[in-house]
Amino acid sequence: MSTAVIDEKAKHEQMMAKIKSGEKLESLDEITEDYKDNLLKLMIAQADSELAGAYGYVPWIENAPTIAEKLAMANIVKDEVRHGKAMYELLERFGIDIYKLIDEDKMKNRMKVFFEPIKTWADLVMFNFLMDRAAGHQLQDAAECSWGPWSRTMIQIEKEEWMHVKHGETWVKKLAEDKETKAEVQRALEFWFPKVNKVFGKPHTDSNQIFQTYKLKQRDNHVVREVWYKETKELLESYGLKVPGIDVIE
Repeated sequence: MSTAVIDEKAKHEQMMAKIKSGEKLESLDEITEDYKDNLLKLMIAQADSELAGAYGYVPWIENAPTIAEKLAMANIVKDEVRHGKAMYELLERFGIDIYKLIDEDKMKNRMKVFFEPIKTWADLVMFNFLMDRAAGHQLQDAAECSWGPWSRTMIQIEKEEWMHVKHGETWVKKLAEDKETKAEVQRALEFWFPKVNKVFGKPHTDSNQIFQTYKLKQRDNHVVREVWYKETKELLESYGLKVPGIDVIE
């Protein structure tokens, strides 16, 4: 057995001991290539999602129904771009050419939901309600992850994501309680629900098991999906809306 293989095995054992004890990993010297590869998969996907989310909201700075909402949308865009910047700065520490990555992400790493058109204000606030809540739950796992720099960055991002969620809640409730807009917001729910449901990914995959072993994720995809579904279902039904059934992605 080569010295390199022995060194990698020893590094793996030391790394796993730290992870199991709840200690955060802080330097590239502490982690194995496999840990780094899995960490980068998750961080790259999140980095692009932050920017893609911002791009979707940009037109609604102009198209929002009130001046207060134009400001609210501008602030959400600012937050999402700042979150993306923070994520790409974390990736830059790994020697990644982030400018090349930003160009590639939209083709290789972007979730399909971000390619869907946001045509109306009801579409916008329902996307906001469903997608930002989904992101909040996924970021919760990242905030508790074993990679210290990502964990600390996520703590602040997660707090701001839940502020975005409240914006969506306020408007979905308002539109659902108005007889003139209830049908429109119901249609928006039926359009966006299955698309956002898919962003959690497949349950019980080998990659998910690896993420959990390394404490890069704390829960299986479907566990997170079920928590999201329970919350959204209770709220939406309290607004008088009919919620689609949850679909397990096989």
